[in-house]
Amino acid sequence: MDSSYIAFEGIDGCGKSTLAEKISSQLNQSGINNVLVREPGGTKVGEGIRNLLLSHEYVVSEFTEALLFAAQRSQLINEVVQPNIEKNIKIISDRSAYSSVAYQGVGRGLGYEKIYQLNDIAINSIWPQKVILLDIDPNVALKRQAIADRIGSDKIEFFEKVRDGYLEIAKKNSSNFLVLDGESSIEHNLTEINNWLNFDDTK
Repeated sequence: MDSSYIAFEGIDGCGKSTLAEKISSQLNQSGINNVLVREPGGTKVGEGIRNLLLSHEYVVSEFTEALLFAAQRSQLINEVVQPNIEKNIKIISDRSAYSSVAYQGVGRGLGYEKIYQLNDIAINSIWPQKVILLDIDPNVALKRQAIADRIGSDKIEFFEKVRDGYLEIAKKNSSNFLVLDGESSIEHNLTEINNWLNFDDTK
């Protein structure tokens, strides 16, 4: 399977950001062109929406939250992801549209299919081809956060629902999801990721 667009997913504090950065760095060292992006954010517009979404200053309704995530994601896909893929440059993404399916669709109770369809429109159906999901007990993950943002400071019950949502997504898309234990060592998970992605064949 093509691996031009690779996303790292999981609940807050699962360790996905660290692994995304390390994989991007490994690719750079191997001479494989790639762009590391994050969601929400990744563009000037997206970073502005990120500040609004994650700030404790605002009270954001559930569907407004979903729309804002979709808006920043649409900008990222059109401005960064699609143009780079067309130039054969790999995208390493810290989160993707699957985050909204898990967080807003399942966690917020807005509906799996409804949020999937909303994001499919926003991203022109450009979903990650490969996804690494760091699965972890929310009680463990949330203790890792130095400073929790608006979403990261939600109740443990919310993150239990989000975790269930992620596992449901992975089950429905088993061919392009790698589920790893978020409590395993970084070195172990990096080995698993590299073996799965097999970049020697995709360079």
